[in-house]
Amino acid sequence: MPNLFLTRSRRSFGSVEFLRLCFTGRKYPEMKTVLRNLSIGVLIVVGAALVLLFTPIGDRPLTALFSVGDVENTEFAEVKLAGNPNQFLMCPPGFCGAKPHAESSVFDLSVTQLREHWHDVVAAQPRIALLGEDEDGYQFDYVQRSARFRFPDVITVRFISISSSQSTLAIFGRAIYGKSDFGVNRKRIEAWLTTLGEGL
Repeated sequence: MPNLFLTRSRRSFGSVEFLRLCFTGRKYPEMKTVLRNLSIGVLIVVGAALVLLFTPIGDRPLTALFSVGDVENTEFAEVKLAGNPNQFLMCPPGFCGAKPHAESSVFDLSVTQLREHWHDVVAAQPRIALLGEDEDGYQFDYVQRSARFRFPDVITVRFISISSSQSTLAIFGRAIYGKSDFGVNRKRIEAWLTTLGEGL
């Protein structure tokens, strides 16, 4: 009966010896060139990926690659949610056409004051830009991108007056790419609202 340990050891030794000969070029000089070129190619690809993901140089090409496209005007009374878990909708009762994931809070502020405080919160966020606003000045579209791959999420907010001293808002965050956002839009909106509340 053959000794399986010795057989496997010889095979392992044979593979190591083959690779050693390839890299040293003693027996397979053309293979040494192929492996060396392959290693250089891998290093170049890895280096380029690191530059794109971890330096400001990658911002422009990744932003261009993952473009936002045309953002349609959001009518909260007509908004519809897709089946994919890549969005988050927060509304006051009866305001939105779809059932929201969470109900909006009421703030003891005029709608203008709420809007101003909101702008202060958003201005402090990284990698965010204003896409547009409605003519009445109470609805805004933003895009915020992820830190590494610059994936864009679009966030729409509508400020709603309840009385001269109370107001609320509706917010709709959604990912442009991917079927799931891993809860990013919900966490973002909740974090912004927490910051908003702390600043009042």
